[in-house]
Amino acid sequence: MIRLYFELFALFSSAAQFVTLPGIPVAIQPVYGGIAVACTDQPSICLVDSGFALELLSYEVLAPRDLCLWNEELVASDFAGRSIVMDNRVIAVPGSPDGMCEVFWNSSSVSELAVALFDPGAVVLVQQDGSISTLVEMPGVKCLSSCDADGDGDIDIFASGCGSGVVLIENRGTLPVVHCIGTIQAGVKRCRAADMDNDGLIDVAGIACAEGGAVWWKNPGNPDEQWFSYEIDVSLEGPKDIFCRGDSMVIASLFSGAVFSFDPDIQLPEGFICCFISDNGDIILGHRLGFLVTVSGNGGYL
Repeated sequence: MIRLYFELFALFSSAAQFVTLPGIPVAIQPVYGGIAVACTDQPSICLVDSGFALELLSYEVLAPRDLCLWNEELVASDFAGRSIVMDNRVIAVPGSPDGMCEVFWNSSSVSELAVALFDPGAVVLVQQDGSISTLVEMPGVKCLSSCDADGDGDIDIFASGCGSGVVLIENRGTLPVVHCIGTIQAGVKRCRAADMDNDGLIDVAGIACAEGGAVWWKNPGNPDEQWFSYEIDVSLEGPKDIFCRGDSMVIASLFSGAVFSFDPDIQLPEGFICCFISDNGDIILGHRLGFLVTVSGNGGYL
């Protein structure tokens, strides 16, 4: 712990901007006007503006787990409140929601919100009018990542969970087709879609629920074929979050330093539990001691 505080002191001495949050950050989502952060311990949704000033938003949440944009509106999943929360609207869901992503299912021109219900274990679609339909059942599902995995023009969904690993929910315009991709020991806590090897096909990367670090699976071109796995870092202790954008990847870990695919020389201390890569390549991380820091894509602090 003493070493951690020395590392954090060095980090703050080098950083031009950081902000103390009202609680422990668990999810990050850049929005117009700044960075939205979901916090536990003191449950809240807050906005950090471009000057790193903090504003509490009027979202009433009991246990936020994830943030995303749906029709350009910020949405939070409330695990304990069994609901999807927006600025002026709450949609009750039939379970405890964790990860979310916006999708256009069945080639619809109107977006839907795909939600991972950890309990009872299902991926559901929430419509604009609040109606809900079950897409697939999946025990322990925690995270969703949307993309066109098979190149047919339809949006598919990668889903991961503890005890269930990673699956691809292929969108064929009628009933979804589920492909088992792989797992990391006890399961996969978070997964992200990305072209990890720059071959034009969308792969998927994930972090372990317990031991096992981080792995990525190569897209074979046909989702029915075998997806081979490749180690990213099996030495990570307590991996908490992973985010990929383009050929860049960052992993936040509770007991190991953060991992950056584009520059392994970037040094950050342990204890980061959520992460995001912005459109301009900046790395945004939330720490378990309750602060947010931004690292530029070239490894310098903003």
